[in-house]
Amino acid sequence: MITIIASTNRADSMTEVVSKTIYELLVARGAEVKLYSIKELPTSFLHAEMYSSSAGSMDQIIDDYIKDSEKFIFVIPEYNGSYPGILKLFIDAIHPKFFRGKKAGIIGISDGHSGNLRGQDHLTGVLHYLKMHVHFFQPKLSAIDKLIADQKITDARAEKLLNELADYMLKF
Repeated sequence: MITIIASTNRADSMTEVVSKTIYELLVARGAEVKLYSIKELPTSFLHAEMYSSSAGSMDQIIDDYIKDSEKFIFVIPEYNGSYPGILKLFIDAIHPKFFRGKKAGIIGISDGHSGNLRGQDHLTGVLHYLKMHVHFFQPKLSAIDKLIADQKITDARAEKLLNELADYMLKF
């Protein structure tokens, strides 16, 4: 099982387009895949109770998307030179035991020229701290607004990178 995490809570984001694209590529290869968008977090998530056992909605998210997944793909947009704080909060709300020993891929996207390289490095550090294995191949999609039209990736290089990651993740 691979879970893709669209790592922003912004509506109509390019992160969603990239997340759906990698989802479709993996499904086409016969993989068992789930897609979770952080924008689906309940509004009660941003409350101290998210850490308690009474946070039923978070327990359901863990059961549905985290617990049984062996691999994760984080699609991370660049927010202020890193990845979105809501992703960090999401990870912090999940007990580390649910990530330990599992595998992760990271796709960085940005409007700028670096494809969120710095955010990929930051997230890699957090995932290593959680004792996850992070794949070396991390596509960086720069100038993302020029790679997408009509809610689809239209850039051949971006498509090639995502196809390459899909193949790597299945063998990882």
